[in-house]
Amino acid sequence: MNRLPLSRVSRAVLVATLGLLAIPACSDDDDDRTFASANPDPGPGVPDSGTPDSGTPDSGTPDSGTVWPAEFSCTDAQRTTVTFNPGQEQALQNEVNELKPCTTIQLGAGTFRFDNAVTIRQDGITIVGAGRGAQGEGTGGTASTVLDFSNAASNTNGMDVIGKLFTVRDLALWNAKKDALRVENSANVFIQRIRTEWAQENNPDNGKYGIYPVKSRYVLVEDSEAYNAADAGIYVGQTRYTIVRRNIAKKNVAGIEIENTKYAYVEGNTAIDNTTGLVVFDLPGNPIKGTDILITKNIITGNNRPNFASVTTSSSTVSQVPAGTGTFILASRRVEFVGNTWGDNETVDIAVLSGLSIEPNPVLWAAAFYNFASADVSIHDNTFTGGSGGNIDHGAPSMTLRPLGFLMSNLYAYGKAVHGVERVEHVLWDGIDPYPRNETIANGVNICFVNNTLPASSKESVVDLDLLAVTAKLTATTPDPTGAWAETRRYNQGVAPFDCSGFSPALALP
Repeated sequence: MNRLPLSRVSRAVLVATLGLLAIPACSDDDDDRTFASANPDPGPGVPDSGTPDSGTPDSGTPDSGTVWPAEFSCTDAQRTTVTFNPGQEQALQNEVNELKPCTTIQLGAGTFRFDNAVTIRQDGITIVGAGRGAQGEGTGGTASTVLDFSNAASNTNGMDVIGKLFTVRDLALWNAKKDALRVENSANVFIQRIRTEWAQENNPDNGKYGIYPVKSRYVLVEDSEAYNAADAGIYVGQTRYTIVRRNIAKKNVAGIEIENTKYAYVEGNTAIDNTTGLVVFDLPGNPIKGTDILITKNIITGNNRPNFASVTTSSSTVSQVPAGTGTFILASRRVEFVGNTWGDNETVDIAVLSGLSIEPNPVLWAAAFYNFASADVSIHDNTFTGGSGGNIDHGAPSMTLRPLGFLMSNLYAYGKAVHGVERVEHVLWDGIDPYPRNETIANGVNICFVNNTLPASSKESVVDLDLLAVTAKLTATTPDPTGAWAETRRYNQGVAPFDCSGFSPALALP
């Protein structure tokens, strides 16, 4: 199993990404960002400035450069500014419908109430408010701007954007009927210091997504907050090159999702009190095969909120996730976790799953290069504080709604009663990939789990669940929990085959 080292290659690409996405300090009107190349996908090959297993990300920081490969640019002479205050909603909508390129829309403090989406279909647009306000603030104060969509038409987004060089910052989007901020088919996107929220907690009729850039290139989401989304608070999907940093996601079904995305840097976020905290996954049929994801310095704790996703309107992936899942990786490749903290996630801290665990028909994955397999997952130099894995699916597993949680609950109830295993291990691998399973190959997907700080109570750290065999035995006409448990294997940290021996030595890159 001689593969390029994840910590070397993914970081090389991601350091390039950080340089591309870095933004300089600038005024509200300064959107004329320089660029060195018009090529939107330069790919790997940039030297790595750090060590592969140092426990910290490389020294090329996101704030160290000024280069952005712009697909559209505004000069000072082109840019104009228009200002609106609460009560001028119709005038604002009229302006939006007639927007010229390179326009800054300045919104005053207070609450703007809309009966339809704010739709942007122009390049070089900047929307700036007076501040995002605090969680639960449904009306804008003297230092915040709230766009309230409580009375908007059904099935409409809050802010709906298609354009190049789009910036939105310092405002809140409240009670959108669908997605709070949807940015699609766009490039050079800056989302900064915004808040998306719905007034009611645990409501399946809330909008699905808070911050939702999709099918885009060069996307930055930073210093923002997302609450009470019925699918994901912050979601980046089918995108090339993204930074998601210093955000807060709470009370959502999924806190942060990185889906079918190539080259993502996810740093310094807080995902607490969601059903699942942070998710990296691919779905079948999408044109981008997700790869090269660096996740560092995030807090992913206490994600035990009951799953309130609608089984009819939400994605099947999110609606099937057991409450208490810190992180799950589904059909993902070359994912590195370093410097993160997990704890108090009642089902499991990290689950590494095959796409076949959600969609079992391999043919449906053909359009996306048969990308159902997870592979090359490096989990090193993180902190696990304990308290996880002892109350699967928040004590309410359902075979109909969340079969994985139901099977795990029954399996570990037997394991506790007969073998004294109190909790699910820190990392659960479903054991499906490579498919079909080859029992002579241990850790065929190349999971690395070393140098992590574990609680004193930890025994084994990684479990090979062999989900297909366990499912067959637990769902048989006469369930066989003894046989199901015998199919599983547990491993201590740093012990073969999860000791990174599958990763080849670091190679010198040009």
